Amino acid sequence: MGFFKDQKSANLATEAERAVEEGRTVFAPKLKTPATHHGMTGAVAGWAEMIESVEQAGWRLAEWTVCLGSKGDPEAYPLFRR
Repeated sequence: MGFFKDQKSANLATEAERAVEEGRTVFAPKLKTPATHHGMTGAVAGWAEMIESVEQAGWRLAEWTVCLGSKGDPEAYPLFRR
């Protein structure tokens, strides 16, 4: 995995771990699509790794929605629960 994808996963894992420490039962981050992926079919770069990093912090994906951002690029809003 590339440096930026690694960093995004690490940052998200840190946020997920902080939410656990705060005693939260719901965690809802935003995942953005890389500009180079827009309109292509296949795995979205980094999304699986980011989801895995959150689940490794003790969360489980419960819900999922995707919409278009302000620039027309897909954004995902996963809802994790503990």
